[in-house]
Amino acid sequence: MDLQLQLDYVDWLLIALALIGLYSILLLPLKDSEIWRSRGISVGSVLGIPLAVFFRTTRGLNLLDRLARPKRFWRLVASAGIPLVILSMASFLILLLSLAISMIHEPPLPSSLNAPRNILLIPGLNEYIPFVWGWIALFVTMVVHEFAHGILSRVEGVRVKSMGIVAVFFAPIAAFVEPDDVDLFGNKDMPAKVNKAARIRILSAGVISNFIVAAVAMALFFGPVIGSISPVDRLIVVDVQDGSAAEKAGFTNGMVLLDVDGNRDGNLEQFYSDLGSSSVSLRLLYEDREQVLPLTGEPARGIMVASIFKGSPAESAGLPARSLITRIDGIEIVNLEGFRKQMNATRPGQIISITTGQGNTYGVNLTAKEAASPDSGGFIGIGISGNAVLSGGVIFQEAQAGQILQFLKALPDRGIQGFAYMLSLPFAGIPGFTQKGFPGFSGWLTAVFEPSGWAEPLGNKFFWIANLLLWIGWINLYAGLFNCLPAVPLDGGHIFRDLVQSGFEKIVRPEKAERFTRTTVALLTWLVLTSMLITLIAPFTNWLTI
Repeated sequence: MDLQLQLDYVDWLLIALALIGLYSILLLPLKDSEIWRSRGISVGSVLGIPLAVFFRTTRGLNLLDRLARPKRFWRLVASAGIPLVILSMASFLILLLSLAISMIHEPPLPSSLNAPRNILLIPGLNEYIPFVWGWIALFVTMVVHEFAHGILSRVEGVRVKSMGIVAVFFAPIAAFVEPDDVDLFGNKDMPAKVNKAARIRILSAGVISNFIVAAVAMALFFGPVIGSISPVDRLIVVDVQDGSAAEKAGFTNGMVLLDVDGNRDGNLEQFYSDLGSSSVSLRLLYEDREQVLPLTGEPARGIMVASIFKGSPAESAGLPARSLITRIDGIEIVNLEGFRKQMNATRPGQIISITTGQGNTYGVNLTAKEAASPDSGGFIGIGISGNAVLSGGVIFQEAQAGQILQFLKALPDRGIQGFAYMLSLPFAGIPGFTQKGFPGFSGWLTAVFEPSGWAEPLGNKFFWIANLLLWIGWINLYAGLFNCLPAVPLDGGHIFRDLVQSGFEKIVRPEKAERFTRTTVALLTWLVLTSMLITLIAPFTNWLTI
């Protein structure tokens, strides 16, 4: 399996390289074309390879002048936000370097999390970011970021030559406002039109605006929006056994049960009772589409084994994950309460017989629990996800909608830990509840929640607001943090250069300060790019350790 994952990873990388090569060839005629350049279209290269297409226009520049009129206000906002930018620069750099170091020492196995397509946060390419909400959020992020640069440029008297968008593979990936480089940075013949403090305000404006939008969007999402969502009692499909009748009938993980033969079942007891007949028809929801599927088989109830601990008695006995424990030593296990009662009566060294819903029996030699009293029960070594019902090869559990809401509501109160988890939420998901990331309130999640209070009249359209706020907040936050990295040509790289040069100028002559600054910025840019490259290639080297 590990080998297959590595092969899939290599395949994706080869496909990506082939597409980049073909795309670059198609752009070659535009690269040096004066005709297209006169129309505002030009091609940008990375390491000599044509990749980005720039679409420029001068329309809308008057709007920047009007927005820039309250100059004192914009200077105050930018100056107040600079310390946050510097703090974010240091924090995100430390996080990136720590990640690279950990990957060097313990290279991860190839997975969807580190697949090349998921390294870039491009909706549609990245499988964890929903296409529609992702592109809306990315568009908002780009416009906010670049307009902020443009407004502060005009506030400080820097001319803005044009504005536009950048497209890669014919899809817009960024917007830009193009200040006059000579006004902003100067050259060997003409000094910059602004001092370092004004330039840092201009360069920081985009990041600050992203942070402000992210803060507002997240405050609304974790405040009135989450507070107006209530859980709905539903059952969901958590596992479908390979080759089973349920798999052949079309059952798949993540399906939400709407009713059984026309009767709505919101709890396992009622569902188990309704499955007493030889065959039933289930109405299910999957990916916003309702389906009616037949289910045949003798129902069984018990507890769901979510995982098997490495080196545990369960692993030694061959007990598989995703199985249903229905009996222990011949005694029926109906729910978690019964399981705990039976296990508390065991002791370390005892061999118990575990029967699963598939009819298989496993002899498990119990061990002692770590840090447990001598008279405590024996230890199996399994992770349990709760009560479940098995029939025809498909396992149902109650959707833990209430616990999901509690987890989300608690994130803002968990401080730095909650902030860090929020950054990984789309990828990590909600532990024990969402199998592959957290896409927002879409898919099966909309069937286990409903708007309440002031949001109730909006119906399911309320989830559009929730998803819009979540993704605008998350992508603005990530874009701001990424642009803080001290690597040219990112905003953080230019800000870092001015900060470092100001420091050097206090201890050496301006000529030496300039030389030291160039060297320092180049080294740090190399360090950032190398760290990012390590995160990309590390899964290829998981068989190596240091």
